[in-house]
Amino acid sequence: MRTVLRGGSVVDLDGGPSRQASIAIVDEQITEIGDFETKSDDNVVDVTGKHLVPGFFNNHSHLGWDGIHDLKIQAEEPAAVSALKAAMNIRKALSAGVTTMRDLGMNEANQYALRGINEGIIPWARLIINGRAIATTGGHTWWCCREADGVTDCRRAIREQFKLGATWIKIMGSHELVQFTMEELEAMVDEAHMNGMKVTAHATFDEAINRVVQAGVDCVEHGGSMSDDTIQLMLDREVPIVTTFSPVVLQAQRGLEFGMPQVEVDRRIEQMNDESRFAGNKAAAEAGIPIMFGTDAGSPLVPHNEIVEELKFMVHVGVCQDNYDALRSITIRSAQLLELDQSLGTLEVGKTADIVVLNGDPGVDLDNVRDPDQVYVRGFLAHSAAGGYAQGVGEAPKPIALARNS
Repeated sequence: MRTVLRGGSVVDLDGGPSRQASIAIVDEQITEIGDFETKSDDNVVDVTGKHLVPGFFNNHSHLGWDGIHDLKIQAEEPAAVSALKAAMNIRKALSAGVTTMRDLGMNEANQYALRGINEGIIPWARLIINGRAIATTGGHTWWCCREADGVTDCRRAIREQFKLGATWIKIMGSHELVQFTMEELEAMVDEAHMNGMKVTAHATFDEAINRVVQAGVDCVEHGGSMSDDTIQLMLDREVPIVTTFSPVVLQAQRGLEFGMPQVEVDRRIEQMNDESRFAGNKAAAEAGIPIMFGTDAGSPLVPHNEIVEELKFMVHVGVCQDNYDALRSITIRSAQLLELDQSLGTLEVGKTADIVVLNGDPGVDLDNVRDPDQVYVRGFLAHSAAGGYAQGVGEAPKPIALARNS
């Protein structure tokens, strides 16, 4: 059966005017966009007055963290609890329009989640995993990472993540100081690339960012202060940044409500208002380094269904030029980062039917991204604000045979 979303406006992510157009879906694909006649046996869904955009990406998620409890305590929870949290958080992400997640680790939670998706237990999400992040012994968030020391052990750690289904590797390249030797960094990148995986690195200041880019990583998480030389190196090697402002922003906005001490909230407010804190990422964006969307979902006060404040702050701080650029960061550029742009990231005939139906125009106001009316994943209605799932709107996706092709 063909499903037709009729009466909505397709948002032009390049900033042009939205155009009213119907979208036809057959199986998992978009087969027609425009003004066309419906057929008697079509399943017609009226989206009059709604705005349609591609499914969103979150490139920095932690499905095993719930956005509420202490991170280290959660790392000590039983595996079954982590698996339940991952399933719950996938559902939350879908309700926000996030149809593709790159999970960057918390114990084995993302492995359980990927298996659940592959076996059809959690049938709607699309998940890219890193297994466990790799940290030095006692390094950044060591308590939920695979600690590794020395070239041989670092290579083994990468192979372990490959065995568990990872297609990306995350390296903890810094804490307050840089971490790993250059030989260790280069060995991990080499081992990952040799096994067909890509590498991203937690790196939050100039020296750390420069080192991991020199070592050959494919992406940088968070970013921070950056010299002109580091920015040029990233440009030369085409290394993007996933900026993740949400922990600072949401803790400043909502910390008191959730019981954070006043002194901690004040510190976050001061950080949020400190333009110099974001100058490096802004300079990188202005130089032409692609900025990708990620929230650090699962971190304290960063729930998996909160993406709007990140989008708004990206524009506010200047790493995205305007609302449309922020929307491209969560769709087009994210699809390019994950090498899924042949099938995702835009609404085009022949592409996979990941579609978010919004109640207002997000180009005019990013708050219109909040609380989507409907979310389709691979042509299936995965979320409806009306509750439940519409009968006959697509079929639940079949289990995915190969984890590396999810």
